[in-house]
Amino acid sequence: LFGQPGTGKSEFVKYLGSELDRKVLVRRGSDILSKWVGGTEEKIASAFREAESEGAILFFDEIDGLVQSRENASASWEVSQVNELLQQMENFNGILVAATNFSKNLDPAIMRRFTFKCEFDFLEMEGKKLFFERTFNTQLSPAELRELDELQNLTPGDFRTVRQAQFYLAEHQDNGSRIAALRQECGMKDGGRRVARIGFAA
Repeated sequence: LFGQPGTGKSEFVKYLGSELDRKVLVRRGSDILSKWVGGTEEKIASAFREAESEGAILFFDEIDGLVQSRENASASWEVSQVNELLQQMENFNGILVAATNFSKNLDPAIMRRFTFKCEFDFLEMEGKKLFFERTFNTQLSPAELRELDELQNLTPGDFRTVRQAQFYLAEHQDNGSRIAALRQECGMKDGGRRVARIGFAA
């Protein structure tokens, strides 16, 4: 799973686990990386063993923090970490999901081993309207819909951020102030411009 932050990659894995009635075993770089030689490789192998024994979905969140492309490696242990992950992926009898905001940093051999490569993009208008009305329990007027439609790089995470901020800070909440807050979130992303897609397809 790849795409901009806040687009719902981690939430999707939770949903997948719920739909399949399987535990989701989450591992991040901070869980796996070790300062000892060989320690990271052992933790990678242990994560796969644990997931397989429990019939769990193994989810590497922000996998780019764990393994980078071997072309950019400057130490032998960086290469061995990627090799260990590749070997475990090859022999794993279970469901493996990984998420990244930086898929171009991953080793091509790792990318090839994933059957599906799914992009989580910014919301289209239908999604923006749905998230707005459900998040804030409101209805949008035609004029407000046009304003919302102008925001071109919204993510589900933006709605959650605005809801939390307005809960704590806003004395008066209406659709206008919510749209203004969402516009501010958009303005913090690449100067408010739509970020170019990465060249993968589901």
